[in-house]
Amino acid sequence: MDIQHLNHSCMLITIAGKRILVDPGNFSVAAIESYGPITGLDAVLITHQHTDHLDPKLLGAVLKENRGAAVVAEPQAALIAHAAAPGGTIVTELPAGGSFHLGNVSIRGYGGLHAVIHPDIPRVGNTGIVIEAEGEPRLGITGDSLEPIEAFKGIDVLAFAVVAPWSKMEETIDFLRAVHPTAALPVHDAIVSPYGRPIFVHQATHLAPAETEVRDWPHNGLLHF
Repeated sequence: MDIQHLNHSCMLITIAGKRILVDPGNFSVAAIESYGPITGLDAVLITHQHTDHLDPKLLGAVLKENRGAAVVAEPQAALIAHAAAPGGTIVTELPAGGSFHLGNVSIRGYGGLHAVIHPDIPRVGNTGIVIEAEGEPRLGITGDSLEPIEAFKGIDVLAFAVVAPWSKMEETIDFLRAVHPTAALPVHDAIVSPYGRPIFVHQATHLAPAETEVRDWPHNGLLHF
């Protein structure tokens, strides 16, 4: 499995011969443009509707280059994705408890709600995702939640929100300790400056459980598992 980080929470995943783009949001426009045309996609996954995870214009542009790609999205996000997608695009809702199969790749949804930002701000849906295929590491993607759901516990690779307006460092570290993935990848990091980001990554690395390796992205943003 290869994972290319395209800034913030956007990742391009190659697993069992399938190419999957996750959460193409507005913080990832420049990274995707720099990467070059993304083609050959089998699916685009969207954890929730917020624009840092779902930029309608960017999604539409990606799908124009990938006419056969399916869109698999949290139900509220699916409505936005459907409006942004070119005609003929198949958009499938992925609620908590739902599943989608892409050849021999299984995509399952968990959780269901975005973390609380403030009691006065209504919560939206958020589908945490587990992607797996025989002979490949299991990959978990939290979206905007630090709920220690059972499916994430002990998972091979977990992309987690290292910093967010709705969390504090204590909660991030306690989440890692509760789920103890083998490898943890810091995402949702475009909201802090390049000067502040190392603070969050360092503390997550230093205070994670002993069995968890927090692996930061290399300069080219590509990790292999």
